[in-house]
Amino acid sequence: FLGTSFVVRSIPKVTSRGVDSELLWQPTKGLMLQGGLMYADTFYGDESPTADFLAPDGALYKLPGSKTSFAPEWSGTASVTYEWDMGSSLVGRFNVGAKYTSEFNTGSDLDVEKLQDAYTIVNARFAIGGKSKRWGLEFWALNLFDENYVQVGFDGPLQTASPTPTDPRNTYNAFLGATRTYGVTFRVSY
Repeated sequence: FLGTSFVVRSIPKVTSRGVDSELLWQPTKGLMLQGGLMYADTFYGDESPTADFLAPDGALYKLPGSKTSFAPEWSGTASVTYEWDMGSSLVGRFNVGAKYTSEFNTGSDLDVEKLQDAYTIVNARFAIGGKSKRWGLEFWALNLFDENYVQVGFDGPLQTASPTPTDPRNTYNAFLGATRTYGVTFRVSY
């Protein structure tokens, strides 16, 4: 999306290679540790099939040979879950998990203003319920530390005084990631 129109083009070649690993470990009864790490080297091919891919006037001239949009080089996850008996009929559970994402470009045209720095999102949950699993009460928080991040960045040329899209005063807009959210959930099965 270029601010006033969508540019829909086939990308002739995209190469992605990397490693994805996961770990699941239960060191003691009730304690579960999980983790994952991914490295991805993802980039567009060098082809320029249409004028849109040619500098300086093509809207997609930055794509050939560049790192792919929305593709962090590194990402990782980690979580700890602990579950324990609370008397003869209740069970408690605690979980905290995090997801790390290295920097990546949030714009389909790779403008440098659309670069998202690395960030980490942490979620947590505490639950209490019956061992029969017929009911449960959960207290939860998503994005616990209220991390600000951009999911998608796009041009907003109609919101600037400059008629030239390459002017440094050009306006960029974004769809932001969800802010901290918290709540309580009560579940009943019958």
